Parts: sequence; C-alpha cells; structure tokens
Amino acid sequence: MKIVRFSILAVVFVLLNSCVYHFAGKYASLPGGIRTVYIDSIENLTYEPNLHVKLKKYLLDELNLDTRVKLTNKNDAQGLIEVKITKYNISPSAFDKSGFASMYRCFVVATVSLKNSKGYVIKNKSVSSYKDYSSNDLISATEIARNSVSNYVLKDLASKIKDELFVGF
Repeated sequence: MKIVRFSILAVVFVLLNSCVYHFAGKYASLPGGIRTVYIDSIENLTYEPNLHVKLKKYLLDELNLDTRVKLTNKNDAQGLIEVKITKYNISPSAFDKSGFASMYRCFVVATVSLKNSKGYVIKNKSVSSYKDYSSNDLISATEIARNSVSNYVLKDLASKIKDELFVGF
C-alpha cells in the first residue's frame, strides 16, 4: 500500500514539475550565441534627413529594454548590427469620390545585418514598416509625415528589427 501511494505521489510530482510555464525567449541569444552587441552608425540612403538619427535612438531604446542582449562598445561586442535605410516614401493610399488623395502612406525599408566580432555576416534581412494617415493635400501630408508619422514608423521599424534579430534570424 505504501508503495502504491509513493508511486502515485512520484508520478504527480513529476507531472507538476514538467508543466512549469516559461517564456521561450527569456534565455535566448542572437544566432551564434551572441549576447553583447554594438549598433554601428545607421546609414541613410534616402533623401529624407535625420531618419538615421531617429532610428538609432529608437533601436537603442528597444535593445536596452531587452534582457537577452547587452549593448556595449565596438571593441567588446560579440556582434555588430548594421542598418541601412534604403527607402522612404510618402504616397497616396486612398482616394475620395472626386479622385483626390484622402489617405497617404509613409513607408520605410531598411536592411539589417548581424555580423560576428570577426566581421563575418551571420544574417542579412530586409525589414519594413508603414503607417496610413489622412491629409488634404500632398504638401501637408509630407509635413505630417515628417513631424509625427515618420516617428511612429521608425519606432515600429526599430521594434521589428529587434524582433527579427531574435525570431526571424
């Protein structure tokens, strides 16, 4: 009888311990076991000024909040993140019944490279983000995009870059 009770308790104990919930990405690192990174200067290949400055700030903010990786200086980093903003576009995305644009889309594309400390490219990926917004004309649409919409798009792009570093890579 004691053996049966002990066996049942042992089985229950094993089952309860195997059902522990955990966050899958909590202990993850970048490919190649990279735990420390440096974000190189972001290159802006578009004609829109200051995108690279804003994106670097937002990307630094994203990675500083992530416990899976630590930002460090270039000499101490196990990995190097390089980002190039390759496209910035504002274009009509919806039209009213008169045929005039009533909605515009701000669209940004960047390529992201993760390199190890020896400069070997581990992964290279294209990441994009966009936001639709309303405006009466192209001139005000451009100003709205420069003032607020592009900040939203760049913050979202930084978040997607971080996610791609851990998930998509």
